[in-house]
Amino acid sequence: MTSSRFRIFTLALAASGAACIPGRGPSAPAPMDPSVERAALPAANPRLPAVPDVRGPVRINVVYPKPDQMIEARDSNFVFGSVGSGDVGLRINGTLVPVWPNGSFMGFLPLPPATSPRYQLVAVNGRDSAELILPIKLRPPADTIRRDTVPGDTIQVVTGNIFATLGAPTIAVNDTDRVIIGRPAPGNGQPYKWFLFPGTALRVTGYKGDFARLALDGSQEMWIPRSEMQLATDLMPPRRQVGAVRVLSSGDWVDVVVPTGAAPAWLAEQGERSISLTLYGTSAAGTARPSFTDGYVTGVSITPENSRARVTINLNAAPFGYLAFFNNGELTFRVRKPPAISDARSPLRGLTIAVDPGHPPVGATGPTGLYEAEATLAVGFRVRDMLRRRGVNVVMTRENANPVELGLRPIIARRANAHAFVSVHLNAYPDGVNPFLNPGTTTYYFWPHAIALGKSTQAALVPELGLKDIGTKFGNFAVARGTWMPSILAEGLFIILPDQEAAIRTEEYQEAYARGIVRGLETYFASMARNQ
Repeated sequence: MTSSRFRIFTLALAASGAACIPGRGPSAPAPMDPSVERAALPAANPRLPAVPDVRGPVRINVVYPKPDQMIEARDSNFVFGSVGSGDVGLRINGTLVPVWPNGSFMGFLPLPPATSPRYQLVAVNGRDSAELILPIKLRPPADTIRRDTVPGDTIQVVTGNIFATLGAPTIAVNDTDRVIIGRPAPGNGQPYKWFLFPGTALRVTGYKGDFARLALDGSQEMWIPRSEMQLATDLMPPRRQVGAVRVLSSGDWVDVVVPTGAAPAWLAEQGERSISLTLYGTSAAGTARPSFTDGYVTGVSITPENSRARVTINLNAAPFGYLAFFNNGELTFRVRKPPAISDARSPLRGLTIAVDPGHPPVGATGPTGLYEAEATLAVGFRVRDMLRRRGVNVVMTRENANPVELGLRPIIARRANAHAFVSVHLNAYPDGVNPFLNPGTTTYYFWPHAIALGKSTQAALVPELGLKDIGTKFGNFAVARGTWMPSILAEGLFIILPDQEAAIRTEEYQEAYARGIVRGLETYFASMARNQ
């Protein structure tokens, strides 16, 4: 992923994209010089639009890697960009690399030796030639790093009652969109499990590098960055006890209000037709079942479990969404009711759908310079237009090239009370992965209540885009972590692959991507109508 200045974007992306490809020639391109040796292209995918023929001056432009970029791979890596003309033979460090008809190239080849960390690109077509030397940086061999001497590799144990409150001093405790994320182990690559209220007080039990270990109760600990807490050495252990639980039903949701005194650490876990809420370090006098009447929530029970209290919320259908917030000594867990779908033939009419064209900031760039954010915005506009024709209130997280923070995008959807959130993306590989082996379409979710929408969208996207079905998968993406609605992220294709970048420049393929998203939404909400 790279960041770049944004070119002025127009809806005619296919036309503007053509301008990014140097020198389009006549409709019948000049024949290739048979004396020029060229690498064979991978087998063409007949489902993709044909890559256009381009004839122009031979000019080498490497999109990835950039000069002096650190390469994270250990043995092989990809190099891609364009050479200005589709009749070019290209060698990188002596290895022939495929060049597509529009002059784009993608090579996967061994890393250069550490004594000469550079790529030498030589491009010829019989009439013209170009050469480029691209210096890179390589990681030292893995066995030269002494793991037992890395700072912060051991845990510093904290004894005594040292407490910390979660969140920086500037965070408002009642900000329902701000949470402190806990991990089961230290490190930025660890899964996110707990999403706690700012102001929650927990005991500090250890440190490791930039992370602190906190006790949720006597048998469960979590880790957060040290910057996400404030030490309070004079703080007394907070007392949390469940009071009289109330269940308040409204038209669109049901509030389960749990008095606890101090803000508890908590965890929500979804069942097929239930949500279980664990309140750590919280006592309950005994099992309780508050009385109420509601058509969606069929029962609520509170059960003590050692140093915890468990709130079980039973439903008459699968969970659709929820929010949690803490005010005036009470935790309110708001369970969202699924929308009433009156007509399975027009299941989207009257709904609010949030469409999120992925990036900026950052984002991937294709071999001929197509920036991911440009293409996703073009697809997003087509999704918007299709949904509006179906009677949907569409909320766009962005409508121009200006960057929108990742964390703000699900907040935009939540504040609009959207019934679904779909983020549109184009994929890229990390260093060291052979890009020719497994490209395809993937749809990601974070919360279980988004799996059904993810599967229906994936099932619709694959036949529309004509690429391999990589599946519906869990992904720790910020835009998919909103809880108030099913939220998914679609990676329709790989923009770094020449034929797929060329395809997404075309209006027909943008339309196919948008059509797959809309059909996935229709399938999901139509199934909801049949189950009501």
